[in-house]
Amino acid sequence: MKLNAVIIADDVAENIGELCVMLKNTECQLLEQFGRTRDDVLVHCDIYCHDTVNKQNLSEKLSLVNFKDFLCCWFGHGNDESFSMDGEKIVTATDNHYIFSNALVYTFSCLNGGTLANVLISNNAKTFVGYNGKANCPYGIDDVTCDIAMSFLASFLGGKSVSNAVDDLKTSYEDAVFNKDLDPFQRSCFQENRDNVTLKGDGTLTIDNLLVA
Repeated sequence: MKLNAVIIADDVAENIGELCVMLKNTECQLLEQFGRTRDDVLVHCDIYCHDTVNKQNLSEKLSLVNFKDFLCCWFGHGNDESFSMDGEKIVTATDNHYIFSNALVYTFSCLNGGTLANVLISNNAKTFVGYNGKANCPYGIDDVTCDIAMSFLASFLGGKSVSNAVDDLKTSYEDAVFNKDLDPFQRSCFQENRDNVTLKGDGTLTIDNLLVA
């Protein structure tokens, strides 16, 4: 069996872009670890940064995997109707939403959990996990933020359902909110993130549901 995974990450923009590089690297380690712990699973992971992908060629790249179930992660900037990297709209609610059919989309980007998420789900994306408001990154490259943002993937790749992994993500934010070692600014940002986490689509999916022959 095989897990198809695609990571779309901004590695240029200040603060959030730098964080996304760390998230991207951490995610690869998680995917590789999952592959090692399951001898019958081969992990196929493609990473697309701003200099290798744009809205025009993303359809071609995803056509290699989107005819079957796959995991797709976005790390960059967002608004209600689009996901952007390096100032370019890479995914929009009007142009290329259809290329995410069969995907479980997990994103650490602002505002994508509204219109864009709804359009993805209506066009046969399996599940969307992200934020219907801001996804704050208080101090740019920050281990606490990285650990929180990756907690969903750690739980999901570990075998939990999407909804349970979302619960773990919210718990990670809550732990940070009540962590007195963090300053009030960080804690308030993480509270806002926690409140903005959204799940749309099938919350019962597990990693086993994404494995393909």
